[in-house]
Amino acid sequence: MNTIEIVNYSPKYDYSFYELNKSWIEEFWTLEESDLKDLLKPRESIIGLGGEIFFVLVNNLAVGTAAMIPFPNNKIELAKMTVQKKYRGKGLSKKLLEKCINYAVASKAKEIFLISNSRLLSARKLYDNFGFVEVDLDSNKYLRGNYKMVLKL
Repeated sequence: MNTIEIVNYSPKYDYSFYELNKSWIEEFWTLEESDLKDLLKPRESIIGLGGEIFFVLVNNLAVGTAAMIPFPNNKIELAKMTVQKKYRGKGLSKKLLEKCINYAVASKAKEIFLISNSRLLSARKLYDNFGFVEVDLDSNKYLRGNYKMVLKL
């Protein structure tokens, strides 16, 4: 039986955060400057801003991750969410997103937003199922981002 848990950031997961995200991004695109900023120094670019990074562990191995990056006006960006390819389709993304939403609520955030790409069909279905709504894309943080979604809390 597999042991599944979701844990908060620890520096021991820095390499996993980088590798998990590099893997999914490079399935479709190339790493961008904004990716490298967050992936290479998560303690500075996410944790140091008051954010959090969660990891899905299966038998103590990090197989998924998601970051919650604080923004002004009680908004939080859901970013860098991924599950390792061989663990997809097992409900881990759902558990990870639930953890992120609970974190945002506990942080007194008023909304969670994300920027994604229409090629990521499974991700879009997940966001739709959790009640995220597409809004005008008002960011150029990621060159690959072609839509933005918001979940009001």
